[in-house]
Amino acid sequence: MKNENFLKVLLQKVKATIFLVIGIVFSYIYLMQYIDHTLLWVPYMVVLFALLKAIYFTFFTFTQINRSIDCCHSFRQLLWTFGLLVFLITFSFATDFTCLSEFDPSAFSHPVTTTNLSYSEKLFEYFYFSIVTFASIGYGDVMPVTTQAKILVMIEIGQSFVLVVFGLSNINNMQTRIQQKRRSE
Repeated sequence: MKNENFLKVLLQKVKATIFLVIGIVFSYIYLMQYIDHTLLWVPYMVVLFALLKAIYFTFFTFTQINRSIDCCHSFRQLLWTFGLLVFLITFSFATDFTCLSEFDPSAFSHPVTTTNLSYSEKLFEYFYFSIVTFASIGYGDVMPVTTQAKILVMIEIGQSFVLVVFGLSNINNMQTRIQQKRRSE
């Protein structure tokens, strides 16, 4: 019962963030299908969207998630919270990378830019790249080449750092709360 209630509260707290990510995905799909690919302002707009999303994630979503952690009763629930947040962030950056590479095929050095893949196949490839970047692994199979691509990668690395610091501090808070509950019982 507590688990179902927690998941409902969690989804309520991140509903706006989910809609934001979906809205940006559809905006990118529109841009990639209907906007002239020779326009130079689009890569800058993608970087601006990514920066605004990072600010939004940092100041709004993390605050909402932090409030929902108060009703968290286990590490499992805490892992669900951070797992959902990591998925939203990495998927969001994957859409940024995909759109940027559509408008500037030289933005990344990667076989994806030289093959004729569908949007969903490119999105999968850049989701992989986003997860590798978020985890700070950096295999080197995909590398940002242009300034806009490098800025996008730096924003994602900064976002992952903020989430790791946020996560570690909340795990410590969660341990303290659980220990206090056990002592009081």
